[in-house]
Parts: sequence; C-alpha cells; structure tokens
Amino acid sequence: MDNDFAPLDVTVRGPGEPEIVVIGGVHGNETGGVRAVRRLREAELDLQRGVAFVLANPAAIDAGERYLDSDLNRVFPGNPDGDREERIAAQLCKLIQDRTTLSLHGTNSHPRPFALIHRSQPREFDLAARLPVSQVVDHWGVNEETITTCGLTVEIEVGAQGSDEAAASAEHQTRAFLKRVDALPGELPDADPDFFHMREPVPKPSDASYELYVQNFERVPAGTVYANVDGQDLVADESFYPILMSECGYSDIFGYKGRKIAESLEGVHEWLNEDRVQETLGEIEGS
Repeated sequence: MDNDFAPLDVTVRGPGEPEIVVIGGVHGNETGGVRAVRRLREAELDLQRGVAFVLANPAAIDAGERYLDSDLNRVFPGNPDGDREERIAAQLCKLIQDRTTLSLHGTNSHPRPFALIHRSQPREFDLAARLPVSQVVDHWGVNEETITTCGLTVEIEVGAQGSDEAAASAEHQTRAFLKRVDALPGELPDADPDFFHMREPVPKPSDASYELYVQNFERVPAGTVYANVDGQDLVADESFYPILMSECGYSDIFGYKGRKIAESLEGVHEWLNEDRVQETLGEIEGS
C-alpha cells in the first residue's frame, strides 16, 4: 500500500486490508493530528479492523508550513498531474473513497474540539453526531473542495495549533472514532452535539488593527457590536453564530457567520428534507 499511495506516509495496522483511515498533517503546521497519528502507529492497539494511519503532506510537515504549493484542503478531488498538493489530494481521494475516514486538524479560533462535514455526504452528519464533540458544522457553500467532499470523511478541529493539549485531544478523538466504527473495543457515552451551517466569511483587512468581542458558537443578536477595525465598530445586521472566528486564525478574515440548524440528529434530517424541498421548488419556479 505504501507504494500505491506515494507521496503519502501510510502505515497499516490491524487485521486485513484497511477499512478505516485516520489522517493527520493535511496542513503541515497543524501538529496535533500529526503527533496523534505517530503515537497511535506505535501504540499497542487491539484493532478489530484494518486501519490506515496517514500523514498526508510529509514535506509540509517537515517544513512546518501549512502547504508548499497550494492549500491541500482546498483542492480536492485533486489532480494526478497537478502541483504537489493537487497530486496528494488525488491520492487521498483514491485511498479514502470507500473507507470511513477521520481527518485531524488544528485551529487558533476555538479550544474545544468540533467537527466539520459537508452535506453532499449526508452520512457524515450521522458519523460526526456519534463522536465526542459539542458542535458539528456543515460547511456546504463555503470552503468547497475539502477532504469532506471525498467519501465518508469527518474533520475534527482538535484545538490550538502546536499545543500539547491539541495533540492529546487528537489522540482522544481518534480512539473514540475507532471505537465508534468498531475498530477498537469499548463503549462510549452517547454524544449530544449542536448542529450548525457555516455561511459567509467576515473580512479582516490585513493592514488594520482589530479586536473581536464574541465567542465561537455563542449567538450574536442583531445590533450587537461584534468586532472593531481601526476604531470602527462592526455591527451585526442580523443574528448569527460565530464559527472559526479569531483575531489570528486567518490573514484576511475573522472567520465565518453561521446559523444553528438543529439540536439533534433528527432535527438535522428534518432540516435537510426541508432544504431539498426548497431547492426543488426553486428549480421548478426557474424552469
């Protein structure tokens, strides 16, 4: 398998061909997932199914950079004849297309783990809802061409980039994921996350001074001052939930506005059905 999926760094553990994939290092500077993958490769695990432990972008990991040619998590499904990250994306899609996959990431915006999924793969809602996270975020329409559009894949933001806490969180999340997919023995308590849809980004001028006054996943009512840029207040024209918002996470945006879509998996499925009805009605009206 190693030769089949070069330049990925792949180690297969457990019985038989891999049915499950765990990925760290999609972004080379998000070290929590990298450290967790390396630890678990060497750990004494009573694996019941074959698991591929993957370091996605070894060169970027060695360089301590997010990416070298292009942002790997913005170029899926990739291109086997493209630049370094486009080739890696094509190889990752080939590897995970028929396998249940966890991709580990880090962020500076939120200290506690939360999951990211894409509604084009509805089963990702069901998988993420069973993991020990407090929030599940559908990023459909924002940051397309990520790994979540490639097979049954859930991303988890495990905590602050480069921190020991993020590495421990990544290992905890991975062990929970492996139990949920029956690759490790053991029971886990039922999870009870809230569900959100990520929407438009909030620009952040690169040459400005700024402050952010809100917390991720806490509702911002309409009329609230939620940030300040060069002395000018930014006021919410409608209520929203901040997602991936911070002063230092992105160079050009604070993060994203979002909406809460449900407090249960049943509510998510009702919301998805209503959205499909609305999309169908729009197509009929536009025909």
